[in-house]
Order: sequence, then C-alpha cells, then structure tokens
Amino acid sequence: MGYVTENRSLDRGLDVLNCLSMHGASTLQDLHVRTGLPKSTIRRLLATLIRRKVVRRSLNDQRYRANVSLPMQNETAPRDGWLVDCAVPHMIELTRRIGWSCDLHIFERDHSRVIESTRPLSPFFQYEREIDLEVSPFASAGGLAVLSTWTESAVLALVDETDEDQIWSLARLGLTRDDLLATIQHIRALGYAYRIDSYPGENSKGGTLRAIARPLIHRASTVGALVALWPRDFLSPAHFAATHLKALREAAGCISADLDRMSSRQTEATRPRRRRVPGSLLHR
Repeated sequence: MGYVTENRSLDRGLDVLNCLSMHGASTLQDLHVRTGLPKSTIRRLLATLIRRKVVRRSLNDQRYRANVSLPMQNETAPRDGWLVDCAVPHMIELTRRIGWSCDLHIFERDHSRVIESTRPLSPFFQYEREIDLEVSPFASAGGLAVLSTWTESAVLALVDETDEDQIWSLARLGLTRDDLLATIQHIRALGYAYRIDSYPGENSKGGTLRAIARPLIHRASTVGALVALWPRDFLSPAHFAATHLKALREAAGCISADLDRMSSRQTEATRPRRRRVPGSLLHR
C-alpha cells in the first residue's frame, strides 16, 4: 500500500507563488481573493518567501511580485527580481543622500520599463510612480542612458526595428535619426542622460518631471538605468546634475558592481567541485 505525503504549508506557499506568477503585482487582498487563503496565513507565507528572496514587496506601491517563474508562467520575473535585489539598497541610500526619489529601469529591447521606485521614501512629494510603466527608449532618461552605451550602428538598428511601431518609433516623437545621434553624443559628453524636453511621458503626469540617468552595466552589457527625478519647474538638468550627479554615478556604479558579484557567486555555486586527492597519492 502506497503512502501519500503532503506538506500543507509548502502547498499553500506554492499557491501564492503561482498566483503572483499568473497575475503579476498583487496586494494582500488580491492574494486573499485569488487563493482563498486567510490573510494571516498569506502574511506568514509572504514573510518566508520574501526572506528567501522568492518574492519581493515593492517600495513604491507596496505590491508583492514574484522573483522566480513557475513553469508556463511569467518569464521576466527572475531577471526583474535579480536587478531589484541588487539595486534597492543603493536606491534607498541615494534617496537619503540627495532627498529626491529615484526609479529603477530595466531595458527590454524596444522600450525601458520601470520596475522599482523610492518615491515613498523621498521627503519631497511626487505623485506615485506606476510600476511596470513602459517608456520610450529614444526620449526617456532611462532609455537614453542605455543607448548611450551602444554603438551608432546598434542604435540605428533599433530605430529601424521600431520604425513601424505606433508606440515606440522615433517618428512618433517627432525626432530624426540625426537628432537622436546628436542627443546621444551630447549625453556621452555630459556623463548623464536626460529626458527629452518635448517628451510628455507615457501617462498624464509624466510631463511634470525632469530626470537624469546613469546606465547599469552587467558583464559589459547594459541592462537598465538608475534615474533621479524632480519637478520640472524646480531645476534644469544641468543644475540638478551639478549638485547630484556624483551621488547618482556612485550609486549606479555600486549596483553594477553588485550585479557582477552576485553573478560570480551564482556561477561559483553551480560549478562542479573537484574531488580532492590526498597529496601522498599523487606521487605513487
């Protein structure tokens, strides 16, 4: 006679993780409705999942997000979570240092996407950032920070690739190829990317802010950007950078270094270990 063994807590934890993988960012109430589990149980499960870095709770909107993907579910979660884990401590420190909030962008080939923000931690009021908001690679500070690390041919290839896209094309912004290349050249000379003045953003309040950004690099590939934000009428990008660029550059550099260190640890952990041979046997 066979025996069936079950672990109720593990089963419930996987229900929560599956829910996050299927539905994306969720509140405690969302998880309660979708899983049917008591909120007190979900809180305990989430505490364990967060401690083990399987789930994260975003600073900006306090919603829960999966850092891993279950089979046939969201394939981008692990990459997001890996970048967020490295970036958040440095983002918090940057906001404490300069006062203003910062956003974390991940680059996804034809657009840049916001995956975390420290706006709730800033002493200066800014409207709540919409996590997972997608923005233009050719006009947003985060997108241009990434493109500034590309070759001219790679940038123009992306322009060609998005030429027919109603959302992400360069033409939608009223910019020419020469405009874009001149902007990128200027960004390289300055040492920071900035949001194009004519770019209204991708939501109703996007045009009320200015931003500067630095790229985040992992093993010679640019994976995203760290973006500092402030009200449009407060300071020009040049004046803001004169005061805060050093702190932004240091934070971005620390995130990039941590990405490489984390990757090295993961590689070392998965590398097969050689069996030790006693020295006395080597010469027999």
